[in-house]
Amino acid sequence: MKTEIRRQIFHVIVGTAAILFLLYFGRLNAMILFGILFLLGLIVSLLVRKGFKIPVIEHALKYFGREKEHALPGKGALMFALGIFLVSMLFQRTEIIVGALMVATYGDAASAIVGKSIGKTKIWENYTLEGTVGGIVVATIPLLLLFPIHVSLITATLGMLAELLPIDDNIGIPHIAAAVLTLLL
Repeated sequence: MKTEIRRQIFHVIVGTAAILFLLYFGRLNAMILFGILFLLGLIVSLLVRKGFKIPVIEHALKYFGREKEHALPGKGALMFALGIFLVSMLFQRTEIIVGALMVATYGDAASAIVGKSIGKTKIWENYTLEGTVGGIVVATIPLLLLFPIHVSLITATLGMLAELLPIDDNIGIPHIAAAVLTLLL
């Protein structure tokens, strides 16, 4: 559980930094930055998988890594960077991208922590009703800073339900949330 909490704190820090970067430097610069971060991260991950020892990366992977990520070390961080890159590329409006990243950052972290700590009602594989509801509630709160309550609730709900799709949630959540915002605004 400690490793998962560390991972989710890191997820929130990176997601918040991405939102602030997007707001300050714009969509195009965010897209470029996270595209580069994804490519560099992928190269480092493949080098680590081949046996190269990179001290800082090795420590980070031990501190934040999951056992099931040995095939692609740092997969969660890589997919998060890719999700930010893709949503920044596919959607034009900054407030839609920011809203999508809020759901992917805060809702996803909350659902993991709530689900792993008090989740009992399984709804799909490793996902619990309690975690999903926790994610919806937490994702709705920052969305209310930008959007009306009905838009925030619908976006948070559908975004968090995207975790149940058979694709990585770092890709599914922001894209579903951005699509919902596009349709509702």
